[in-house]
Amino acid sequence: MKRNMILALIAIVLFVLAAIVRAIFGDQLITNKTMSAANSPSMKTQSRILEGKTIVIDPGHGGKDVGATGQTGIHEKALTLQTALNIQKELQERTGANVILTRNQDEFLTLTERVDTAKGHSADLFISIHCDAFTSKEAGGMTTYYYHAKDQELAHLMHNQLFKPYLNTRDRGVELGDFQVLRESESPSILLELGYISNPEDEQRIQSQAFQTHAAKTITDGIISFLK
Repeated sequence: MKRNMILALIAIVLFVLAAIVRAIFGDQLITNKTMSAANSPSMKTQSRILEGKTIVIDPGHGGKDVGATGQTGIHEKALTLQTALNIQKELQERTGANVILTRNQDEFLTLTERVDTAKGHSADLFISIHCDAFTSKEAGGMTTYYYHAKDQELAHLMHNQLFKPYLNTRDRGVELGDFQVLRESESPSILLELGYISNPEDEQRIQSQAFQTHAAKTITDGIISFLK
């Protein structure tokens, strides 16, 4: 019986030692894996790929300037702000860029103030976000505008990104637009009309979470392609 007690005691000691070893080296293994993943080149590159770049996103309208009004009564100023906030979040998470919004709440800004924001921060890129409207409910689709000839390639790049994959809306193409925020900008600049909120289908699409996610991702993809 004494021999059995000794054997049992030894077994208990070995079990406790094994548990301690697993705890120590298991935690160390987990820590090493976590640190390895966090320091992997792919993750560092993805999260800081545009570090040092400044991007200004301009949500059109705001405050007393509501912009266009949709069939459901929603104002353009609300949609442009929501889209801009989503783009800012996506850019910061994926690129590490310095992302500045001309407005981050419902406030009125002059066109000159919007341009001055980009100039004051020596922006590497300026993107103005808008929604179109027309007297007829039939008009719909997305258009990308540029003013300076040097920005035409940027406009085509961004427009093509927005239609990846194919969107169920009319592709109105890339156009020359004589808008003050583009005309007076010193940075590469484009203006995106993401759809006609006077068109019920476009209005519903723009408000959907699916499109908001799509716009933030594809616009970020386009920015990376342009600035990288």
